Amino acid sequence: MSEMATEGSWFLSFPPELISYIVSFLQNKDVKSLRLTCKALGDISPFSSSRVFLSANSLNIRVFRAVADHPKFRHEIREIIWDDAQVLSAPLIWETMRPIIEPERMEIDPEEGCPIWFKEECEENRYTTKHRKYRDVDRPDHVARQRQIDAQMPLKACWEYYQQLWDDQKSVIGSEDDEKAFLYGLGQFPRLKRVTVTPAAHGWPFAPLYETPMIRAFPYGFNCPLPRGWHCDPVHDQVAEPLPWPEATEEYKELWRGARIVLRLLSQVEKHGISELSFDSKQLYTGLNLMIFDHPCEEYNQFAAIMKRPGFQRLHLSLHSGSNGYWTGFQSGLFCKAVSLAKGLTHVHLSTTFSNGTSPTTNDSPIPLKDVLPMKEWPNLSHLALFRFIVDTPELIDILKLAPSSLRSLDLEFLEFAFTDQLCLAGLLERMREELDWAERDQSLKPTVTIAMRGYRAWPGRFIRLSDEVTSFLYGSGELPVDESDTHNPTQWCGTHYDLFEEKYTRPNVNYIDLRKLGITKK
Repeated sequence: MSEMATEGSWFLSFPPELISYIVSFLQNKDVKSLRLTCKALGDISPFSSSRVFLSANSLNIRVFRAVADHPKFRHEIREIIWDDAQVLSAPLIWETMRPIIEPERMEIDPEEGCPIWFKEECEENRYTTKHRKYRDVDRPDHVARQRQIDAQMPLKACWEYYQQLWDDQKSVIGSEDDEKAFLYGLGQFPRLKRVTVTPAAHGWPFAPLYETPMIRAFPYGFNCPLPRGWHCDPVHDQVAEPLPWPEATEEYKELWRGARIVLRLLSQVEKHGISELSFDSKQLYTGLNLMIFDHPCEEYNQFAAIMKRPGFQRLHLSLHSGSNGYWTGFQSGLFCKAVSLAKGLTHVHLSTTFSNGTSPTTNDSPIPLKDVLPMKEWPNLSHLALFRFIVDTPELIDILKLAPSSLRSLDLEFLEFAFTDQLCLAGLLERMREELDWAERDQSLKPTVTIAMRGYRAWPGRFIRLSDEVTSFLYGSGELPVDESDTHNPTQWCGTHYDLFEEKYTRPNVNYIDLRKLGITKK
């Protein structure tokens, strides 16, 4: 045996069980690469992915179908993640979501060989990457992103590749291949139980939320306008007002292409095992158009039919409610009527787009929780999460009193309080401790209460989470972890900072001096 063969095969001399154990520590993308090195490692290295990706992209569809046709891998799939973002031929005017742009920005830049708007958004990506890093030290993920920026392809080449993506997307939508693939997957994945639809799969520049086959195939140093889905402002993260659904054009409704396909097929296909459905904006200022629940419509009927299916258990629903605090989609009663049909719900996570960091005014009425949460219809509820809700404290307390004894966790995230409400987050926690009987329960039956606050630097996806401190205050002798006058920040040293798009961002809630001492930030 040659020296090269000996060096290449020593790893295979270990017992297969040991090799499999070593491989289990690798990230899934590395396992996939390892499996391709040789047949022996391909047989030993386990396929560790329990999810597949889908979108209006032919590569995503080919990989999706390949897994669906595999005699072994298709049995491992438990979740379909639908990337509901689309590449655009021109920026959308976010107030109306029409592709209208100033003629001069559509002109080709003579030096870069791409439209001026494309050049501007690529430059914005570079700025955003630097700004999100801010004062952090150079972590490995920062270095990897900076290398991509330094190796950026010529913008003319980026533009040409981007046009190929757009042409491919247009072809898929015209042929409805994404819809056909999803329908095929419902029948091919026997252990499938969860469908997630998100507009945020592409994350932030050079830091995708999910490395879908489409995203993994991007050339190294590829820069382009960040694809976002649904109705949102993709650049400035402003809160757009949802257009009335009955009056909306089909072009506007197609911003939710993946979401609408999922609603239609899950409500129509009789035999599938989906018990968990997630429309998750990942804290972006968007969601399903709340006006779907204002008047009966096709999408509402489909949503209600899914809620009524036996065995349905988990609902994660981001709702695009605008920012003016006028909750017609809730006040009609249709939303409450639909979710009341899901008698077996165990997990409910609801979010709106109400607050982008501004405090409520006299014109902002609280969300009518009694018209949103039919607690008496959910006897098995174990988890409840409310995100970006403006609430009336007494009403929220009344709702929590109605929660079943099965409730084990409660997440209250980015809450705002009605202008006329004399209480704030501190007052809410005090009333929860005084008026709820949770502290009297056995230790295993006490709900874990988690608070999330946006912090000083309000980037979508970043937040401060408090759990142990809240538990200590509610059920022990811990001090109140939030200030009476601040609903955006906890007291110092309480809570932990997280970023949904950057796992390595995690750090304690301390000042910059302490962060420097911990080696997290620099001067």
